[in-house]
Amino acid sequence: MLIFVIIMLLVIFTGFKATGENQFNKDYISYKQTNAINGIFVLLVFFSHACAYATYNGVLDGPYQALRGHLGQMIVVPFLFYSGYGIMESIKKKGTDYVKQIPGKRFLRVFYHYDIAVFLFLLLNLYLGNELKLKRTLLAFTTWTSIGNSNWYITAALGLYLITFVAFIIARKHHYIGAILTTALSVAFVYWQITMNREAYCYNTIILYAVGMWYSLLKDKIERIVQKSDLIYFFVCALVGCAYWYSFNHRKDGVEWHSVWGVLFMALVVLITMKFGINNEMLQWLGKHTFSVYILQRMPMLILKDLGIAATNKYAFIVISFVLTVFIAELFDRAMAKLDGFIYKPRKNKASEIAQ
Repeated sequence: MLIFVIIMLLVIFTGFKATGENQFNKDYISYKQTNAINGIFVLLVFFSHACAYATYNGVLDGPYQALRGHLGQMIVVPFLFYSGYGIMESIKKKGTDYVKQIPGKRFLRVFYHYDIAVFLFLLLNLYLGNELKLKRTLLAFTTWTSIGNSNWYITAALGLYLITFVAFIIARKHHYIGAILTTALSVAFVYWQITMNREAYCYNTIILYAVGMWYSLLKDKIERIVQKSDLIYFFVCALVGCAYWYSFNHRKDGVEWHSVWGVLFMALVVLITMKFGINNEMLQWLGKHTFSVYILQRMPMLILKDLGIAATNKYAFIVISFVLTVFIAELFDRAMAKLDGFIYKPRKNKASEIAQ
């Protein structure tokens, strides 16, 4: 696995740009930059999932396994943070009209994209001859269970979309009240999943979505402090780094500490991107196709495991899985774009015709 980590680092440093003295990356939280960061982390998700199908315990696998063991669920933290940030930015710009569109254009779109992917997994399981239980299969279409696909993150995302809708329908134009309600309901969402005996990874990073919203609201104030000079910037980095290490050592003491660890991890990511720009076409593609890469990557992994490639050549398994994932993710997203265009096609009426 070490060779793949090195390749990933080479990709990251292609297009890597450092700022000058007392200067900062103005685009660190832009759509393009956050896409690239998401691209890095969806690669880490891919590597982590691959370890469920092949054994990586050789000498060259040790450094990656150490990294994987340290990061744990942190590899999904940027997705949640940037999602919360982006939605808050849209609410600030478009107001209640945008909030009213969340059930249809956010929740429903992700839901039926996910269900189409689950249907593909259903067909794959039937082809491979895997036994499927009816209850589990039906629940898989709700995101609550899995039939070989990844599911918990979609449960979290859909829940957070509904929470955002409720919070900001109540708060209307009062953004801080909306963020407070979103935070409170997100915490309730976490503890509800605990009472449902869900695995810890299903909920222990959820709060990062609300944190992303708060960053959108407080960004200007934070930047005025942190970006005043390099001295202050590196002092803040040192403080966050120390707090991060302390929270990391307490991460197993409960979901509260794990959440604090996640917040500080994301703070480090944000601080790093303030000084260093990271961008190239490969990371951009992965960032734009995060959903399909995340959902579909297990399909080629299941096929290659069934063919015995995961056991006989674990490194070829990684390469072939990645190539196939990219291929099917591209096809899937093109198909979904056409379906979305049909479902969300603007319907002309007399008023719109007059406006034209």
